[in-house]
Amino acid sequence: MYTHTKAAPDAGGTKERIQQVALELFVLHGYEKTSLREIADRLGITKAALYYHYASKQDLLKSVTQPLIDEFEAMVHADPPAEELLRSYIDLLYRHRAVFQLVANDHSCLAAAELVERSVQLRRDVVRQLAGPDPRPADYVRAAAAFGAISQGFMVARRAEPAADPAVPDLEAAAEAAAGLPGPADYPDGAELARILLDAALAVLRPGPGDRGISEP
Repeated sequence: MYTHTKAAPDAGGTKERIQQVALELFVLHGYEKTSLREIADRLGITKAALYYHYASKQDLLKSVTQPLIDEFEAMVHADPPAEELLRSYIDLLYRHRAVFQLVANDHSCLAAAELVERSVQLRRDVVRQLAGPDPRPADYVRAAAAFGAISQGFMVARRAEPAADPAVPDLEAAAEAAAGLPGPADYPDGAELARILLDAALAVLRPGPGDRGISEP
């Protein structure tokens, strides 16, 4: 006999809203300085209601950060050609740019989410793949530099690099303007930024005069 079980109303939507608000506060204040009470208050729900969906702040952090690592692992384990791997990495950063900003600003959150070991292993795997077959030490250096070019370039263009005080972005913007640095609207974005990042990474991967590296396609 068929028995209908009524699902919790908007369960998926509620969890997504919790994750979104938590991520915003984690980026703004840091993981350690953000409490579940603050997240619940921002959502307009009780702390008990928050615990219904997530047993702890650590569980909530994992739900926010783990998709980035999971997708990164799947991408790397597919073992695509170097240029495809770099393109996929840029796309990954765009899809998870807020999470990327969180881990860039607050390295401790990877430890809290128990993702440090996986993250380190992924970075090693990427460098190994970009270095190409039968790599020499110079190829590993070039591969690491290419990977870093994308990460660091994306951080600067998307203003995801660590600030002196992430809680007061207006002061940071004022300091940057006083120093003559570009404002947020001046940086490239979208397809233009993706092209710049890919070109920079591929330029690093190309061998210098008299040196051997990854050949151009």
